[in-house]
Amino acid sequence: MENMDYVVMLRESLEKKADVLRVLNIRNKEQEAILKDPNSTPDDLEKNMNMKSELIERIIMLDDGFEQLFNRVKAIIEADRDTYADEIRLMQELIKKVTALTADVEASEYRNKEYAKTRFANVKKEIREIKKSSDVVSSYYKHMMSPQTTADPAFLDKKK
Repeated sequence: MENMDYVVMLRESLEKKADVLRVLNIRNKEQEAILKDPNSTPDDLEKNMNMKSELIERIIMLDDGFEQLFNRVKAIIEADRDTYADEIRLMQELIKKVTALTADVEASEYRNKEYAKTRFANVKKEIREIKKSSDVVSSYYKHMMSPQTTADPAFLDKKK
């Protein structure tokens, strides 16, 4: 394989990573909507998180492949920068885009984490309230059904 082909592969790897990061950003916006929607289900959230997990795995694979390929051609590129100048310029622009997209993804992940904390705290609170209500009802029924509830009247009419 010609050296220029390796350099083109590096650029294409960065383009693919940028595309995956864009899709990940879309999935983060969907996750935000799910977390904000009180009618969403845990299945909705799980499906979204599974899709995001697949995207993250792709990013890791792309990063690993890029790094291995770059280590192979680094010396070649540095030795003849003029030949690869256009590709290097394109890769530098792509790296800036990837960096900006990564920052966007990280920011939306942080926001989603905060939304999730709030959502789960509200769910916990609702569960506690339901449990408390259930305990009160249970206690009431136990008390009403116990034989001691048929106690004698507290006041007797002694005039008779």
